[in-house]
Amino acid sequence: MTDPNRSRRLAPPDEQAPDRTARGWVRACLDWLVPPLPSHSSPAPNLSHTEVRERLGHFVVSHKIGQGGMGVVYAARDERLERPVALKMMSLQYDDVARARFWREARAAAAVNHPHVCQIYEIGEDRGDLFIAMELLDGEPLAERLRRGSLDVSEAVAIGRDILAALSALHARGIIHRDLKPSNVFLTTHGVKLLDFGLAQIEGKADEVTGDRLTITGFVAGTPHYMAPERLAGGPADVRSDLFAVGALLFEMLARRTAFTGSSLSELLHAVMYEQPPALTGSPVVNAVDRLIRRAIAKQPVDRPTSAAEMAAELDRISSDDGHEKPVLAHALTRVVALPFQLLRPDPDSDFLAHSLPEAIATSLANIESLIVRSSAVAARFAGSSPDLKALGREAGVDRVILGTLLRSGDQVRASAQLVEVPGGTLLASHTIESSTKDLLELHDELSRRVVEALSSPLLKAAAPDIDTPRDPHAFEFYLRANDLARSHESLARARLLYERCLELDPRFAPAWARLGRCHHLAGKYVDGNRDGDTHAEAAFKRALELNPRLAIAHKYYASLEADTGQASRALIRLLDEARRHGNDAELFAGLVHACRYCGLNEASLAAHTEARRLDPNVPTSVEETLLVSGDIERLLAIECGGSPTGTQDANRVIGLGLTGRRDDAREVLRSMRSRSHSGVLQTWADYLGAWLDRRPAAMVFDSSVYSTLTVSEDPEAVFQEGWLLCDAGDYERGLDCLQRAVGKGYFPTQALGRSHFDSIRSTFEFQEVLSQALDGRDRALDAFRESGGDTILGLWVDTAKEQETDG
Repeated sequence: MTDPNRSRRLAPPDEQAPDRTARGWVRACLDWLVPPLPSHSSPAPNLSHTEVRERLGHFVVSHKIGQGGMGVVYAARDERLERPVALKMMSLQYDDVARARFWREARAAAAVNHPHVCQIYEIGEDRGDLFIAMELLDGEPLAERLRRGSLDVSEAVAIGRDILAALSALHARGIIHRDLKPSNVFLTTHGVKLLDFGLAQIEGKADEVTGDRLTITGFVAGTPHYMAPERLAGGPADVRSDLFAVGALLFEMLARRTAFTGSSLSELLHAVMYEQPPALTGSPVVNAVDRLIRRAIAKQPVDRPTSAAEMAAELDRISSDDGHEKPVLAHALTRVVALPFQLLRPDPDSDFLAHSLPEAIATSLANIESLIVRSSAVAARFAGSSPDLKALGREAGVDRVILGTLLRSGDQVRASAQLVEVPGGTLLASHTIESSTKDLLELHDELSRRVVEALSSPLLKAAAPDIDTPRDPHAFEFYLRANDLARSHESLARARLLYERCLELDPRFAPAWARLGRCHHLAGKYVDGNRDGDTHAEAAFKRALELNPRLAIAHKYYASLEADTGQASRALIRLLDEARRHGNDAELFAGLVHACRYCGLNEASLAAHTEARRLDPNVPTSVEETLLVSGDIERLLAIECGGSPTGTQDANRVIGLGLTGRRDDAREVLRSMRSRSHSGVLQTWADYLGAWLDRRPAAMVFDSSVYSTLTVSEDPEAVFQEGWLLCDAGDYERGLDCLQRAVGKGYFPTQALGRSHFDSIRSTFEFQEVLSQALDGRDRALDAFRESGGDTILGLWVDTAKEQETDG
């Protein structure tokens, strides 16, 4: 961590705290854009000091070792105790506010005696000059260490633990540092020392009070890259504001880039307030550290660790589990999206290339471990001749975008593709290819392959894998049209026909088999009640995985079918096995959200959701159902409702509100749910929920002409919800029958069964049998989860006791 050849010094000039004048605040905000002048060209801070003071009280000054906006730092010797010290001296050109801040820094640092806090020896004044005498450190600031490259995980974790240990001591005294950044973290042979307490604040006390105005009205003091969103919004700082900065520092140490970036101050502030940095990868321990970073840099303080000690304990656990690994370097995953190519001149014969080329490029790049490729559904939202790169980066969460144009002239087609940095718009690579139209299929494959080869080099040093696209251009057209139709459950039947036509032309196209399987499963469940649908779906999923064993969407869709048919544990094992080998695909973890919940592993389900969103903030998961069955209703209601095609999102909100006694609010959501869809299954489900809210259990029945023909009536989760609400409404006989059927079909909601809704039947033999069967099933799934490495993959050590709401 240190360089023994470096001279003894404290932070370099630009690392000293800026003054709190308006001009000083502007300079502090712009330090990250315009670095300050080196010390030898900076004006002297004290009076007209052009020479070094020889003495300050009983300290003999040796030489100047740093200079910043508020003062200068000297190396000196304490004549009384005969020890080396650093003297930080205040410049007299500053006003009373700056002098008060200088004294506050000294008092805050002196209030804590800790191995990882720079020790203050004395505060004094000599001939009008304020100074702080502190220990003289041997080493370098973290900022300088980062200039030489990123740190391996063990180094970063060790530094993070030291910072958190220092913060624990500060926070215990009610002191918030408020200015953690690489220049204020000093690395020595004995570990970290925290510096610069000029912005430190006593928790609960505002900066600006009568007689103690230490900040400028309307401005927030600190360094924007590391400031928590609540502070940028002008809110108060607490211990979690410091933890946000620790998370940002950990990310920077591992990725060698700041967590939040922007080409202007406004873009940087927007990134801190609303955006997420890319995921880090490299090993399971890197993934675990990254998950902790995500918690620390959460936008809302309530979502962060509650204390420095809690965050340090998590780091300790991560590092102890990695004790036998060699040092691992982390890197930020590159997030990329391929937009539809722009047609410069319409041509019916070759227009399909506008969508099939970017789809083929995205499919190929998705097999590369260090990339996260956004789906074509995301890309379609930003199609156009001049996409808004800032909006693309913010809403799709990408760092790179592939843009392209197509032009046919005679029997030639010219395709041009560019790799562009987001949001700045810097062109990173460009490639143009021209080929004959005599064989469009051969042209399609050649264009895709050459574009991938040209664009993959700037993304990574690896050869691009084989391209997975249909062997027939018309097949691809059917596939793309089917994808669009499959977004709505009302058009699933039409999508199914188009996937079948695609596969008639090219039966070896794996993604079409996976999506056809989804259509079979969902159409039978919600639309046409085809009882053979699940059989056809399973055959399609198996065929997709035979052709492409790594196809994440096939694993995800198949897991949903398996859970519905009592095979959730089998899905759990397969998804974990795939995630262990190829853990950078958000779709795999979205599938685990579903499978873990059916197995009764709600903590694992929530962790899988966190991991899916770590990789792709926009990936859809079934986390609402997990929150409902876990009893975390407030978090469920906090999720923005987008209105799912099946109405399940609205239905979950209705149930959550109803269970917490907010029945009028639940009725409002129910009215909205009815108005958004006219499907028969949604309407009969809405009628059921309405009768439940009105406490009319006799009316809680489904329209048999609609519901009984659909396989959703056999989905154990839907059956459990039916029984749950019946018991809540007081119809225990029918409710208990539903609970028995749900658990018998492989659904193990042990947490929900511990709720008070079942207290009236809890002591009955029948309920105890249901609970015992659910607990046995959950425990078997938990064993399979652990044997498959689920704890490591999800960064979660699932505790059986935590998963279980006891029966008593």
